[in-house]
Amino acid sequence: MVPSLGRSWIVWACAALFFCYQFLLRVSPSVMSQELMADFQVNACALGTLTSFYFYAYSFLQIPVGTLLDKVGPRRLLTGAALLCTGGSILFSYSETVMMASIGRFLIGAGSAFGFLSCMKLGVLWFPPQRISMVVGFTLLLGTLGAMSGSYPLSFLVDTLGWRHAVWVTAGGGIILAFLITLVVRDQAPKNLREYIEKHHAFGSPSLTISEGLQVIVKKGQTWLLAFYGIMMYVPLAGFADMWGVPFLTQVHHLNKQFASLSTSALYLGVGIGTPLFAFLSDRLKRFKISLLGSALGALVPFMVIIYGPDLPSYTVVIMLFIAGIMLGGQFMAYSIVCEINPLSVSGMATGFQNMVCLLSGVIFQPFIGWLLDLFWEEAYENGVRFYSSATYQVALTSVILALLFAILASLFIREAYPERE
Repeated sequence: MVPSLGRSWIVWACAALFFCYQFLLRVSPSVMSQELMADFQVNACALGTLTSFYFYAYSFLQIPVGTLLDKVGPRRLLTGAALLCTGGSILFSYSETVMMASIGRFLIGAGSAFGFLSCMKLGVLWFPPQRISMVVGFTLLLGTLGAMSGSYPLSFLVDTLGWRHAVWVTAGGGIILAFLITLVVRDQAPKNLREYIEKHHAFGSPSLTISEGLQVIVKKGQTWLLAFYGIMMYVPLAGFADMWGVPFLTQVHHLNKQFASLSTSALYLGVGIGTPLFAFLSDRLKRFKISLLGSALGALVPFMVIIYGPDLPSYTVVIMLFIAGIMLGGQFMAYSIVCEINPLSVSGMATGFQNMVCLLSGVIFQPFIGWLLDLFWEEAYENGVRFYSSATYQVALTSVILALLFAILASLFIREAYPERE
C-alpha cells in the first residue's frame, strides 16, 4: 500500500512555485525586445546573444546543480537560488551597458538552474516511481503559468512602467519565495515513505561517487539519444516562444505586441495542459515512447502553418499555437525515462544532464535565429532599429521545423522504460 502523499505534494508545490517564477524571468525579454534593442543600440543577433546568457548559466550549471542536489539536498539550495534570481533581476534592470545586462541575465539563469531539477529531485525523494510522470506533468503546468505571466501580463507592465521598472517589480518575487521555501521544504521524506520508494525503484539507491555516478549516466546510449531528442524538441520553446515569437507574429501576421504575447502565452498554456495529459496517457498505456513520438509529430503541423502560412486571423494564430503547445507537452516524458533508467542516488545528476542539453537549445538557437535574421536582412530601418521582413523571419524560423524533424527521427530509436512495478 502506498503511504499518504499529501505532504509530498505540499513540499513539491513550493519548489514548483519557484520554477513558475524563474520561467517568468526567462521569457520576459520576448515582450521587451524592441525596447532592449533601442536602449542598448544592438541588432537582432546581439540581442539574442544578450538574452542567451541566461541559458549559458542555466545549461552549464545543470550537472553541478544536480550533483549538489544529490549531496546537499534541495532546501538550502533553493532558498539561495531564489535570492540569486532577485539579485540578477535588479542588476539587469539598472544596466547601462550590454555587458552589465548580460551579467544580470547570467545570474538569473544561475539561480533558475535549480528550479526544475529541485522539483524532480523532490519528486524522486517524496514520490514512488509510478507517480514521477505526474510530478513532471504538474511541474510543467506551473512552469507554463509563469511563462504566461512573463508574456501577456508583463507586456502591459512594460508599456506602463517601462522595461526597467517592470523587471525591478518582478525581482521581489524571489524574496517571498526564499522565505516560503525555508519554512516548508524538507530534504527527506518520512521514514515509511522513504523505505517504500527505495524498495520500488528499479535500481534502488546505491552509494556512488560523483565520478561513478557520471560514468553510469554517460555510458548509456539512451542517455545521449534522449538528450538529442530533448534539445531538438526544446527549440520551439527556447527559440520561438522565449525570444523570437512575438516579433515574428507582429511582423508576419500583423498582431499588436499584446496579442502576439498572448499568442505565445497560449503556446505555454498548451504545454501546461499537454504535459499532464501525456503523463496520464503514458500511465494508462504504460508506455513513454508513444508520448515522445506523438509530441514531435503533433507539433510539426501547427508550426508549419504558423511559419509558412499566409497572413492568418488572430484567433487562428492563437488556436494553432495552443494546439502546438499541447503536443509539445509530451516531450517532457523523456525526464521520466531519465529518472527510471538511473539509480536514485544520482537522479539529480541524471536529470541535470538531460536538462543541460535541452536548454542548450536556447544558447544555440536564440543567437542563431538572430544571426539568420541579420544574414537575410534587407537593409531597412524603422525608428532607428533594423526592420526584418516577413520572408526573412520565415527563413530564420525554418530552424524550428528542422529541429522537430530531427526529434521525430530520434524518437524512433528511444527504448521503452515505463516502470511496471506497483
